[in-house]
Amino acid sequence: MTAPEPSGPTAPEPQPDAPHVATVLRLAAAMQRYAAIITVIVTVIALVVAFLMRGGPGLVGALVGAVIGGALGWLGTWVMARTARATPAGVMIGAMAAFGVKIVVMLVFLLLFQGTTLFDNRAFAFSLLAVTAAWIIGEVVGFVRTRVPAVDI
Repeated sequence: MTAPEPSGPTAPEPQPDAPHVATVLRLAAAMQRYAAIITVIVTVIALVVAFLMRGGPGLVGALVGAVIGGALGWLGTWVMARTARATPAGVMIGAMAAFGVKIVVMLVFLLLFQGTTLFDNRAFAFSLLAVTAAWIIGEVVGFVRTRVPAVDI
């Protein structure tokens, strides 16, 4: 006995991914992995230094700066992975949109917490700067170590 054939329309077969999709996904994963590792190390150092130099408010400021810096850094590679199946131009548009969102979020946060006494502003600023630099360095290291050819012949 054979199985009955479906009576309705069948689902179309999935289209194979474009050649760039696997490369973009591999790059996004490597960049995110290396960036996260380096960022965690720098965050721990920033928290310890901020606490030793500025006390409790410094610790809170460094923590807030590290969380914001790490989250905004993660956003870029997350968007890169989510737009991988778009055209290469679509991936670039996603990257530029993520960059714009990062700038707007940071601007809004800085305006909302301007002159706050909830945390130490210097510890916040230096932590944010250190974590952002660590994330960027991690992305570069991940990109370089992935060894993806830049030109497809």
